Amino acid sequence: MKNNSASQSFSVSQRIYACLLRAYPRRHRAEYGAAMAQLFRDQCRDAWNESRGWGLAKLWLRVLPDLVNTSIMERLAALNERKSMSDKLAGLSSFQTPPAKVFFKVFVTVFLIVLIVNVAITFLLPESYASTCRIKVENDAVGGFNGNTITDAMKLSDPYFIQTTFEIMQSQLVLSNVIASLDLNTRWGKKYNNGGPLQTEETMKLLRQRLQLAPVRNTKLVSITVYSDDKNEAAQIANAIAESYRDYRVHLRAELAFTDLKVLQEQYRSEEKQIGQIQGALDSLRQQFKITDDGSHNQSPQDKPYWDEKNRLTSMQEAHQLLAAKIEAEKINMQVPQSVLVQVADRAEPGHAPVKPNKPLNIVLGAFEGILAASVLGAIAALIVFQIRKRNQRQNATA
Repeated sequence: MKNNSASQSFSVSQRIYACLLRAYPRRHRAEYGAAMAQLFRDQCRDAWNESRGWGLAKLWLRVLPDLVNTSIMERLAALNERKSMSDKLAGLSSFQTPPAKVFFKVFVTVFLIVLIVNVAITFLLPESYASTCRIKVENDAVGGFNGNTITDAMKLSDPYFIQTTFEIMQSQLVLSNVIASLDLNTRWGKKYNNGGPLQTEETMKLLRQRLQLAPVRNTKLVSITVYSDDKNEAAQIANAIAESYRDYRVHLRAELAFTDLKVLQEQYRSEEKQIGQIQGALDSLRQQFKITDDGSHNQSPQDKPYWDEKNRLTSMQEAHQLLAAKIEAEKINMQVPQSVLVQVADRAEPGHAPVKPNKPLNIVLGAFEGILAASVLGAIAALIVFQIRKRNQRQNATA
């Protein structure tokens, strides 16, 4: 399939180049035409091997200006060989070509050249497909507050959340997993590195160039669009980026929850130690003041240290029990999947038709460019012929 595509591209390019060679004088074509055509064939082959359709497009962008410039120079040189400038002007006056006819000839010629070149470049450009996956993203505060209402509310209203999300999606944290899961180093190495595997940094650079992220207005949805010359590959990469980002968020949330749990457990052990110390001190005070806990002992001012310490112990035990309940809740929460943070709303599907290049639009724009260029050059040529005829008429009248 690739060989057929290359052969077709070569054939189209060579036919167009052969037509453009007619811009040179006949003697120049007879002497150098075959060599120029052979050189162009070799350049086409090298450009295709280098970067396929893009290589051919860049080759045409180099060849066309040089062809126009050299063909004009050769035409002028051929005219100088046949006759002097004065003879040429006399010949123009003798033909008496109407300016309108000159304008028409120049207009048609320039318009056709511009249009043909535009169509050739449009069909030589490689086709690109687009696939879009849409995901719903939530902030980490969703699913419950961690006891700090102000902090959690600030997270929910973070104005930089979407931009941060985009940067993370394009970071090594996410894209490296995509490259590894789809083996893009090897697959793209066969396409763009003469069969050798690419480095991860090189693949990541290419992937970022083909990736487009955009928020869906007035929603929590984010669209992930990937462009590729293979429609199936575009869909695979878009879905892989969504899944990799989801896994990153789930893993990050689990790490944060584990860290929070360790902090709570450390606090629990510290409080437990303090409660033990207070309990020991309370036992000493009870023995000192000979206090019983059966409620029969009346409180007196001298017993106040004991009762103050007992109230403190009761408060700490109640807080300790709440902390224990929170730790158990955190353990249960860690076992619940956090997929709510990132949900795939629409999976990417292979595109039905290429989105680049837009052939109808390019051809229409090429036609407009051709009309503009042809009108300007035709008007200039007609004006020159009109001035020459007018001057010759004055010279003939005075003679």
